[in-house]
Amino acid sequence: MSFSSKEFFNTENNVGLVEEKTFTYSDVFKMEKGKLEGFTLAYESYGELNAAADNAILICHALTGDHHAAGIYTKEDPKPGWWNHMIGPGKPIDTKKFYVICTNCLGACRGSTGPSSSNNTGSQFGSDFPDLSMSDMINAQKILLEDIGVYQLFAVIGGSMGGMQTLQWVVDYPEFSKRALIIAATAQHTVQTIAFNEAGRRSITGDPDWKLGNYEKGEGPRNGLSVARMMAHITYLSDQGMEEKFGGEDRLDSGKDFEFSVQRYLDYQGDKFINRFDANSYLKLTEALDRFDLVGEKGLHESLKNVQAKTLVIAFSSDWLYTPEQNKKIASALHSLGKPASYIQIDDMHGHDSFLIDSVPFLRAVRLFLQGTDQEENNRLTGDGFRKLENRYEVKKEADFKVIDEWVEDNSRVLDLGCGRGLLLEHLRESKGVEGLGFDMDLEKAISCVSRGVSVYQEDIRKGLQEFEEDSFDWVIFSRMVEELPEPGKILQEALRVGKRVAVSFVNHGYWRNRLNFIFRGKRVCNDVYPHRWESSHLSNHFSVSEFEEFCENLSNKSSNLSISIGRKVFHKGDWVGTCRVLPNLRAGLAIYEIVKEKC
Repeated sequence: MSFSSKEFFNTENNVGLVEEKTFTYSDVFKMEKGKLEGFTLAYESYGELNAAADNAILICHALTGDHHAAGIYTKEDPKPGWWNHMIGPGKPIDTKKFYVICTNCLGACRGSTGPSSSNNTGSQFGSDFPDLSMSDMINAQKILLEDIGVYQLFAVIGGSMGGMQTLQWVVDYPEFSKRALIIAATAQHTVQTIAFNEAGRRSITGDPDWKLGNYEKGEGPRNGLSVARMMAHITYLSDQGMEEKFGGEDRLDSGKDFEFSVQRYLDYQGDKFINRFDANSYLKLTEALDRFDLVGEKGLHESLKNVQAKTLVIAFSSDWLYTPEQNKKIASALHSLGKPASYIQIDDMHGHDSFLIDSVPFLRAVRLFLQGTDQEENNRLTGDGFRKLENRYEVKKEADFKVIDEWVEDNSRVLDLGCGRGLLLEHLRESKGVEGLGFDMDLEKAISCVSRGVSVYQEDIRKGLQEFEEDSFDWVIFSRMVEELPEPGKILQEALRVGKRVAVSFVNHGYWRNRLNFIFRGKRVCNDVYPHRWESSHLSNHFSVSEFEEFCENLSNKSSNLSISIGRKVFHKGDWVGTCRVLPNLRAGLAIYEIVKEKC
């Protein structure tokens, strides 16, 4: 892609021409494992800092990334920044609203002080550059931010190593950033990841041109660094993505130098990398990644206990470097601590590098997390089947929502299982100060929750409930979704473990119209309440009022350490407006129960 003029590139959706800036700190900078006699950070900024200085967003780059995140440098060099599709006017990180800063991290090699920089004797640091940590990197960033007048961030954002810097930010400076977006990251490297990094480092230090790290500028272990890059790059991709790109008809290479096309690709990646990256920086940065450990001996909960930022953790299904499970652990720890955090998982075939791809759901999630709900998002509310709510005030028109709203006390902690688009939790938060967390497996609905500032966990309920300790919530809510669960009895028992009270609403399958339909027509009902035909394979464990009360009675009798009782209950007629008390198993269309747990 090329551009003939600044005006052509500087459209309403791009930041246009940008310039590299430098910040120099002249005092002694203390690090975890050494010190520097000052340092320099290269950075770029986009947008304008507002009068209140509260619209700044810090972007933290990945291992081999840099500060050139958006725009172009010259008309002759029109290669845009690595996140150009994310940053700009009208984009998810909107430079009309936010002042965006991206630094080249300390220890890197694109203008910031690192191993290839000169020390106070005029020679290169080389391998004598102090060992790095994530805290060292963010401490340098904080000094830069305060120098340009930023004393609080609207958000700190990063993917991969940038996600680990983001984590370190909210741990070390819990009040500095209002929001944190952690993408494809981990709180602790797995042994396998450390092994991959060590193999890459050995390829560098085993190169004859390594010279114990004291090579001249422009020289060094080029072959070893190339191999290290190839190995790392493989971990950034997915098996599916590589097979689609280099398998099938494209499996064999058309040239003479390589037998397989993937060999040529890796050779290209390695060759391109050695011309822009320093081997000593690669060693120092990967070692910093391996040492990064928020789990430690005391556990992740201890590290995250003071976090205050509203956090969104995003994982990608095909990422096997920092897997969804590793990302979930971050969100789970925050949830169990009662922190405002959300977790979503995006299906993408591009592996760990998915956060660099122009993906519609990913861009949407980032936009809504930073900017909140918009008209496009509100329009999506009309697509939820028979539950069509225009806004959170419409919640009170829903029969079960209205009852649950009356039951839940002010300032309660609520877990909503099958939360949909988060309308109930939003309403309870605004009207009663409720601290809520929702569970929903649907990505679209989970992102809708994010847009409303409702904490959500996109996870299987059975797995997610296991993360919580006993009595973690005042209320656990099942709003017309028990029927859709596999083994709902076991899940209800688990809900009673983590919640002091459980609210369950369900469509009464013993309703008289359902009975007549089966008697006279010989088949089940298909309508707005039961929208799926049998062949559509939707899980539907329909049950009646009598069956549910029998379950509760049996559960209480079988439990040795808990006493279960039915508290309040409300039965709505078939129109879901009026209520009924007599013969509810026959006359009720909708039932809402409060289950109370008392320790023996």
